[in-house]
Parts: sequence; structure tokens; C-alpha cells
Amino acid sequence: MNRHPTLRCKLLRDIRTQWSQFAAQVTIIVLGVALFTASYGAYRNLTASYDGTFEAERFAHVWITGGDSAAIAAGARTLPGIADVVVRGQAELPLRVGADKLRGRIIGLPADRPPTVNAPTILSGHYPTVNEVLVEHHMAGHFGLSTGATLSMLGPDGWREVSVAGVASSAEYLWPARSRQEMFPVPDNFGVIFATEPLPASGVTEQVLIRFAGTPSPAALDRVSSMANTLGATEVLSRAEQPSNWLLRMDIDAFGELAYLFPLLFLSVAGLVAYVLLNRRVQAERPVIGVLLAGGMDRRTILWHYLQFGIVAGSTGSLGGIMLGLAGSGALSRVYLRAIGLPESAAVVEVLPITILGGLVFGIAAGALGALAPAVLAFRTPPATAMRGSAPLGPGRISLPERIFPALRRLPARWLLVLRNIGRSPRRTWSTVLGTALSLLVVLTSWTMLDTMAAALDVSFRQVQTADARVDFTGPVDQRKLTELTSADGVVAAEPMVQLPIILTADGDTYATALIALPRDTTMHGLRPVPGSPATLSDDGILIGKGVRHLLRVGPGDTVAVKVPGVPDVRVPIAGVLDEPIGAFAYLSIEQLDALAGAPVPVNSALLRLAPGADPEQIRRELSGRAGIAAYEDLDALNRLIDRYAKFFFVFIGVMLALGGVLAFAIIFTTMSINIVERRREVGVLRAGGMPPGMLARLITGENLLMTLLGIAPGLALGVLGGHSFLSTYSNDQFQLELVVRPSTLGLAALVILAVATVSLLPGLRAVHGLDLAAIIRERSD
Repeated sequence: MNRHPTLRCKLLRDIRTQWSQFAAQVTIIVLGVALFTASYGAYRNLTASYDGTFEAERFAHVWITGGDSAAIAAGARTLPGIADVVVRGQAELPLRVGADKLRGRIIGLPADRPPTVNAPTILSGHYPTVNEVLVEHHMAGHFGLSTGATLSMLGPDGWREVSVAGVASSAEYLWPARSRQEMFPVPDNFGVIFATEPLPASGVTEQVLIRFAGTPSPAALDRVSSMANTLGATEVLSRAEQPSNWLLRMDIDAFGELAYLFPLLFLSVAGLVAYVLLNRRVQAERPVIGVLLAGGMDRRTILWHYLQFGIVAGSTGSLGGIMLGLAGSGALSRVYLRAIGLPESAAVVEVLPITILGGLVFGIAAGALGALAPAVLAFRTPPATAMRGSAPLGPGRISLPERIFPALRRLPARWLLVLRNIGRSPRRTWSTVLGTALSLLVVLTSWTMLDTMAAALDVSFRQVQTADARVDFTGPVDQRKLTELTSADGVVAAEPMVQLPIILTADGDTYATALIALPRDTTMHGLRPVPGSPATLSDDGILIGKGVRHLLRVGPGDTVAVKVPGVPDVRVPIAGVLDEPIGAFAYLSIEQLDALAGAPVPVNSALLRLAPGADPEQIRRELSGRAGIAAYEDLDALNRLIDRYAKFFFVFIGVMLALGGVLAFAIIFTTMSINIVERRREVGVLRAGGMPPGMLARLITGENLLMTLLGIAPGLALGVLGGHSFLSTYSNDQFQLELVVRPSTLGLAALVILAVATVSLLPGLRAVHGLDLAAIIRERSD
């Protein structure tokens, strides 16, 4: 490709002439590349950190609970591709730290050596011996436990004090979820400890842990699952389904999708800006292009000259975006890894060449592709036609609004000029409409996500979960024991609750969840039925969440098999479906549960209602000190924890919203300023004819705002569709979120875009006052 020094000087002059629009394009590319570099870099860092932890601890690929564990382990060792198989014990039991009681889990370790599968990483202290435990680091950090401290656990012979051998991190509890149904743990309410076997606890369940030599195929996992189910297993979990890994993987996969979604949108807009800028310049310089071509300049040189405008913008924006994004990637990775408590030794924060290369390619491609169409237009320009200039395509005509509403024809001529100018240059109109629509797409995609998550949290933790606290008992209780709970100062009501792990089966599909049984007239749990379902616990069957309905493909009137470990299956009709955005539980009345069991089912928990203004910590201390209370759970603390974690999401989406506002300004500023530049000679003629600058400013403002209004409706529709698409990345059995689109959000977004459009007109309107009228009149019409 020939390099022409004159054209190189012309390129620099063009950039100086349109420096503000060029800067807007570079800014958009900087934002797009920075978003890609930060989100993709964080995604790779988090993935590498998790994978490194899994490798170091020899993280299992399959967990098998129940059945003949010895036979399952022996059978697994005969399957191809298996690296290690271990059998360990696990039990749910109450723990006591000082005056606090909480639900706990104890996991067995070999007495003489660390396990060959799921070996916890000891952060401080030593491997436990008899009457010693390792404490999972989330629990240790919350209660201030370290080597030499003591805690108590409820065993077969009552409370037993044990020493803390050390603090450990486990890949199973990077996010210390108790189960997929209880995803948001509060350290006050749940903790994990490790002890050598045999475990000093009652109700120990044996688990078989299997680790493959490499990444197992779906067929290999199916063979393991089929073998385990044949031998009586009650639950088979793959690594992808393991609660902690499932939740964190869902989160980092969202990072991976965001690494492309938002940057692609930003860079598409950058391409649009490049197209608008360069197309205007090519149209204005057609006579110059004609002279150059007629003088013998190679068409490829002309093509390369105009293509360079986009490439320079893309290169400049890419470099700035990469530097900004790399800093953001490291900071984002460290904040996230610190939030989940991953040990620093396992954290991976690095700069990968593919991240830098991807940012460069995306940024340059955005600028080049936007400039390609105008450059090709210049390449194909016939010299003779270009040198003659542009001629009107036909006679003028009245505008579409005037044809629809004839009364508009009686408007003053200056306002008819506004209406007719919209249709006079379709390219200019459609570029403004498209810019407005894309601005709303960016803003509303983020804004609707904020509304949706806020609504989902409000429903789940203020409308569905209406109790203030929960207590678990060391044994079955009667109504007298429940009534005694209200004797505590600040407790105004108590309701019995039974929670059981169950497996639902329908037409060969299975789903493991929790069955929650409450009084028929409960006031401690809100039920939100879908249309056609009962609003109360029914004697006609079981109530299921939307997530269960979708997975099992069942609905009201269908029958499911309910399996409780150690109890024969019971077939129960589905009475209704509940609209719960977070969680996928099954519900029965305690009365119906007793009827299905054929005898009263022991009540093992209670929900509490506290008096307004009551001190939850004082109530926790008082109830935890009572005999027979195994654990106390402050549900309001859970709400506060959810709010705290949600703030990370809201901050992220808020940043996206702010960047969307910057993007909207850049788009509209560019299109508006180009609109004014294209009308430069026309504006000069009107000024020379005596039109006051104020009136001219109002006409230009009215015309551009009218074109902005044309983009509002499609932009609102695109924004809602964008929110839907973004929300789908979070949809699964535990998150059944429906997009919330508040009318106020749509109205405010439209007003914001109109305000941005108005502000973006100000530089161009100021330029109108400083026009050199004599020079404009002498110019040849473009």
C-alpha cells in the first residue's frame, strides 16, 4: 500500500479539525477495551485461582452419599479413568463457641495422614489428633478461633469440648454454603470443622469421594452415577453440582460472558461513531477525492487513507483501555478473592498476553470496521461524478407528519423547516436514531438489572421469609417447649417447623431439595402462589417452587414421589406452584406431613417473631444458654448478609450504568455535532438572511431533539430485551428471576437521554454564534 506524505498530513489535519468527535470515539474504545481487559482478565485470574486450589487439594469430581459405601467404593475403583477413591464420614451437629450456638458440620479425616481426595489446606496450626479439630477459616475468622482455642460439639453423650488444632481452608467451602438450598451462610449460623475418624458424633453418614485422573466425560460421570444408584446411593453430586463450586462457577461464568457482552456493545458503538464521522468527511470531500483520482492517485491509497482514521482511533483507544483495564483486572480479582476468603497462597493475579492481544484486536477492529464502509465509498467514487458535486435527488416534499396531520402545514415556516429537515437527510436521521437507541440499550440493560435484583431480594427476604429468627433443638419438642420460647424477653411468637432433606422424582427425573413443613395457618413464612395455585398450605398435596416445576416438568395435579432418607417413598400430588425468585423448596403443612408419615413427625426447629426494637444479640445469648437449644439462627443477620453481598453486584451494575451514561453522551454528542457541521452552510445562509442566533439555536435544538425522540421507543424496547438477555445468564433452579421493568425506570431513562442530548448540543450551538459568515457564503455547497 503506497504511503502518501500529503495524505498523512491531511489525516492529522482531519483529526485536529474534528478533535472533539475523534476524542469521543477514542473514549468509547477506551471504555470498551478497558471493560474487556478488566472483566476477561478477572475471569482468567479467578478460574486459575480455583483450578490451582482444586489441583492442590485434589478436589473430588463426584460425591456419593448413602447406600453401600464399601461396595460403591470398590465398584468405582474398577472403572476406567479413576485416580483416587476415598470413603469418609460426615455429620450435621450443633456447635458451641463461647455462648453462641450454631448449626455445624463435621467432616472426617484419616487419622494418620491427609486424605488423598479433598485434603484441606492448613493455614495455621497442625494436623488434628484425638480430641482436636481443624476449623474452616470462615468460621475461625468470625469467632476469632486459633490454635489452642476450644469449642464444643454436641455428641451422643452431650456437649463435648475439643481443642482447635489449626485453621484450614477447603475447596469444598470456598463459599461456605450448607447446601444448594441454603446458599447464603451467616458465620453466626453455620460452621464447618474437620476431625480424625471415627467421628465423635451421632448420625454419621458415609460419603464416597471420587477423583478422576483427568477431566471426566459426561459418559464417565453417568457410569459412576448409574453404579452408585444401583447400590442404593441417595445422592450423587458432580463437581459442577457441588454447592460451593456451583455458586462460584456461576458467578465467574457471568464474568466470562460480561467480558464479551458489554465490551462488544461499546465497541459496536465506537464503530458507529467512526462511520458517522468518516461518512460525513467522505461526503464533504467528494470533489477532492475526484481530483485526486483524476490526477492518477491509486484507489487503494485513497482507501487506506480513510481507513487509517478508524485505525488510529482504535489503536489509541486500545492502548489507553488496556492500561486502564489491566489495573482494573488486578483490583477486581483481589477484591473478589478477598471477599470469598481464598488463601493468598492460592490467589492467581497475572497479566496474560491473550488479554492484551484481545484488547488490541477488539479496539482496532472497532475503529477499522466503522471506517470501512466510508473508505470503500471513497474507493468506489467515480472522478467525474465527484467533481461535479452533489445535486438534489428530486423535488422537495412535505414531511410524513404533515401528511398524517394536515393541520401541521399551518405551522410557521421555521418550524416546518424542522419537520422537513428530518426526512431530507435519512442518513443523518437514522444515525441519530440508532445512536439514541444504543444509548438506551446500554443504560437500560444495567438499570433493569438493578430493579430486578432489588425486587428479588425484597420478595425473598421480606415477603417470603417473614420470621426474625430460627432455633434448632437437640431433640423432639412439644407445644409446651415451643411456648417456653416466648418467655424470653423480646420473643412474641413461636411456630413449629420441620425441615427434611428429600428427593423428588417424576417420570425418571429427580431433584434433591429440602421439604419445609409449617402450620397450616403459618404467619412466619409468606406464600406467593402463581395464578391457579392455593395461597395457603393445602391438605390436597405439596407446594413446589418454580425451579422444581421447570426441572421436573410437572405442575398442579401431577404426582411426585417424595423420598426421605431411611423412609419408604411416598407419592404426593402437587397442589400448587410458588413464585419464589430465590430457592427451590417443597412445602407441606405439618398436619399433612403427620398424615403421610402415619404418626406425628418430631418437631426439630421453630421460627420466632421478635418484638419491634428487640435486641437480637441478647435474645441469641439467652436462648443459646438454655438446655435443649442446639442452635440459634438470626434471620435478620442473613438479610443483612444478603444485602452486603448484593452491594457488590449493585456497585458493578452501577459502574455499568455510569459507563452507559458516558457512552450515551459520546454517541449523542458525536451525532449532534456532526448534524450541526453538516448544516454549516445552511446555518450561515440563515444567519446572513437575518435570522437571530437565538431562534436558530432553538430550531437546531428542536430538530435534533425530535430525532432523539424518534430513537426513544426502539431504544426502550432494545433496553428491555438487553436486560432479558443479561438476566438469562443467572437463570437456574435456584434463581428464577423475572425481569422487573418499572415504568418510572423507562421514563427516567428517556429523560436522561433527552437531557444528555440537550447538553451535547451546547458545544455546537456555541460554534453557531462564532461562524465566519463571509467565508461560508463563499464556500461551494456540499
